[in-house]
Amino acid sequence: MRKPVPSPDRPTPRPPDLSGAAVMVLPVQPGDWVGGGRRTPAPAGLDAELAYWLEERAPRVRWTFPPALEKALVRSPALDIRLRELPVSSFLRMQVERIGDPLYGDLRRLGALADARYALVPVAANYVEYGDGPGHVEVAAALIDTLGGAVLWFGVVKGESGPADDPATTATAAAALARALFP
Repeated sequence: MRKPVPSPDRPTPRPPDLSGAAVMVLPVQPGDWVGGGRRTPAPAGLDAELAYWLEERAPRVRWTFPPALEKALVRSPALDIRLRELPVSSFLRMQVERIGDPLYGDLRRLGALADARYALVPVAANYVEYGDGPGHVEVAAALIDTLGGAVLWFGVVKGESGPADDPATTATAAAALARALFP
């Protein structure tokens, strides 16, 4: 039996308990999540909003955010990991239960470098408009075990409606993802 494609209108699956775990949060990856409406890239600032809302919602998780990952990669250029260009396109086409190379290798090495067992990868984020009214930001994200490549959670969330250039519109989508992961 095929699993339904996640959408922001369906409840997200129950996430694993990450209390006390080390989780690296990757930058939002470029790409369009499959869905209706007119889609444009997510507004700037989503990475910073995710960092704020994840720390706010789950203070017992040991977070490593994109700026720290970027600094670590500058000190380890031989890893050749393009943090903002990860090969996540398979998530945009099908339900993924286990990742393979090259994404697995990138996350495994990056997890070892950051001492993080799990990776939260925002695989796509878009500002979506339907008709004439204001749109909202949608974020598709995967929680991945860096040791075995299992996709532990995948969900699509949407923020509240608002103008594309309003930071509050972006913040509501980041808060929605944090609530989905930490109910």
